[in-house]
Amino acid sequence: MDCPRRYNVERSCLRCHHRKVRCDKASPCGLCVRANVPCQYPGPSRVKRQSAKVTTADVLDRLESLERSIAALSRDRSVPRDSNVNETPPRAVDRSSGQMSPGTSTSTTVDQTQHEGLLAEDGRYINEQLLSRVLEKDKELQSPIGTPVSDGISFRRPAALKADGILVSRFLGDEADLRTMHPSQWHATQLWQIFLNRIDPLIKVIHVPSTQPRIFAAINRPQDAPADLHALLFSVYFAATTSLLSDEPHHEARRAEIHNYQQGLELALYHSSFLDAPTLTSLQAMSIYQMCLRYHNSGRSGWTMRGMVFRAAQSIGLHRDGKHFKLPPLECELRRRLWWHICTADSRATEDHGVTVTSGNEFCDTIYPANIDDLNLSATARTPPKPQDCWTEMTVFLITTTCNEQRQELHRTLMGHGSGKKPAEIMQDLKDTLQTAYLRHGDPNIPIQRQGIMLAEVLVLKMEMYMQQKAAQAQSTVMASEERRAAHAKTLELACEALERSMGMFTDELLRGFRWLSSTYMPYYVLTYILWHLCVYPTEPHVERAWEGMNRTFDLMETEPSWPDPGPKWVIIIRLRDKALRIRHGQEAADEAAQPANESNPNVEEREAPPEPFFDFVDWDIGGLGFPDWTGLARSVDLAGYEHLMDSGI
Repeated sequence: MDCPRRYNVERSCLRCHHRKVRCDKASPCGLCVRANVPCQYPGPSRVKRQSAKVTTADVLDRLESLERSIAALSRDRSVPRDSNVNETPPRAVDRSSGQMSPGTSTSTTVDQTQHEGLLAEDGRYINEQLLSRVLEKDKELQSPIGTPVSDGISFRRPAALKADGILVSRFLGDEADLRTMHPSQWHATQLWQIFLNRIDPLIKVIHVPSTQPRIFAAINRPQDAPADLHALLFSVYFAATTSLLSDEPHHEARRAEIHNYQQGLELALYHSSFLDAPTLTSLQAMSIYQMCLRYHNSGRSGWTMRGMVFRAAQSIGLHRDGKHFKLPPLECELRRRLWWHICTADSRATEDHGVTVTSGNEFCDTIYPANIDDLNLSATARTPPKPQDCWTEMTVFLITTTCNEQRQELHRTLMGHGSGKKPAEIMQDLKDTLQTAYLRHGDPNIPIQRQGIMLAEVLVLKMEMYMQQKAAQAQSTVMASEERRAAHAKTLELACEALERSMGMFTDELLRGFRWLSSTYMPYYVLTYILWHLCVYPTEPHVERAWEGMNRTFDLMETEPSWPDPGPKWVIIIRLRDKALRIRHGQEAADEAAQPANESNPNVEEREAPPEPFFDFVDWDIGGLGFPDWTGLARSVDLAGYEHLMDSGI
């Protein structure tokens, strides 16, 4: 006869607990009886474990420890880290030669002072330091975020071209026939020639002598072409038609062709299994398509897809130089062109959407492509081509890439994480490199060379503007009032010149064939700086010049029918201009009211109102990635100072 249990059984027997089955907690339990095995329970000493009681004193101790940790972390972040003292900077690659050089980092330094950012009313996340803080304080500026079109120009903006078909094309992939989406052979040949004249000089990711035979073979016999080559064909059609549409924006037939070629590209990428098995050809197609998509859609979809393309490029090793894998010279050069195009385009796109991202510490040793014409590179060559000491088909590409990389080095130096060079030395080295290697060979009478020369001037001016602002901001506490005014006036002068050069490149009749791309890049950084300066110093030198450039920019956006949607930030620029105009009109009214009093009493000296010291505690910062137009405009903003501006009506 079984003995009764002498204690309450709170657990299953040992066998049921080990087998993780339900126990009836009898003595013995039913499962053990059926199995004819001994049934044992945990002894009475095995009591249920309880967590230690937490007292008020424990909570206070933990809070004090947390406060000390936060205070120590804040002190560490308030002092710029000296990478030359505390650690050895990572080794990086000299992109032009492929040699490893000490003291240079391939990755962008993450800003030490992070800001959580904000979620706008439409759910858009924005973490650009200055922009997010301004929007937090000014609901008037936050409300238009996400507005698809800008004030005053909505009537002439066509609907944005949706870009998410790549993700849903599988639903049509088994039914649609790619061959029916191709244009006629004659029209396809014409589009290829337009691509060579207006697209390829700016997006140099293909090798024309080796690609052209494949293109014509696919045009002649599309049923024999692989899916990734179909994708490249449709990207060529899409790009060429986009450039033509920029000349005649209301050409409905071309707009219908755009939709057809886009769908053809999406289906071709689906058939080529782009997400699972990207190839060099399919990545070339995506790169061309994404650059032209900016003209039709300035929203977040294109920027999101760039992340997908970036990972696809890494999955086939484009971030590693092809010489490590003993690839032929032609393939090495094509991989270098494609990788640096993807990196530059991705970094530039971040500034369009108010999101600052960094590349992390991902290793990359891909060197720059050679400065050569396509005819200098043969598909059968066994030795790498030698760079040419002249203007080549790759020169515009290299100007853009070189400026972008040097801008990142300038940013790291100004943040205290550089290689030891002074900012002025970096700028001088960049100017010398551009002049010696590229610009001295340029002829401004040749359209593509004129484009490269003007682009280099604009990028250098923006970098000088940034360096000047950082220098003035770093010394603002020791500067006298007049010195501070002079420093800000110098920065405004550089900003005005940069804006004038940008507008000149946009409106130059000789460069009309390239306007489809240049018109999609708005100089947000320059425009924002000028508008804030006009709000804070409405009567300083160069103000009239600044207003002239600003009015010219707005006239272009509001009256030119071929101009694409300027992007989601344009509505913020409009609101900033409205504030600057209110301040300007208020200043003019105050001057008119003061003028009769001064005339009646000529002995009364005119008093100059002290400027708002906003720039003294704003650390304008272009951030870690992208061209120096907008990204990460400020590392920190004194909100009390901003509130003072808001109270003043700015």
